[in-house]
Amino acid sequence: MIDCMKVIPNKTKAMQTIETKRGEDIEETLRRLFVDENLTQFQIARELHISYVTVLKWLKLADIVTGK
Repeated sequence: MIDCMKVIPNKTKAMQTIETKRGEDIEETLRRLFVDENLTQFQIARELHISYVTVLKWLKLADIVTGK
């Protein structure tokens, strides 16, 4: 588990919409889906109804490591 997640400043409208629908911060949603549920970036994109490239950007913004 990640001890300290980075909080994404200046969240986009899409991030805010996902937070409202899911009832949790986007950082926590991304961490849960990617780390806890072990979903791929493509699966997360499909789950959140956003593009794969957006998932990559958001994971980076949240300091969630996607590869070595």
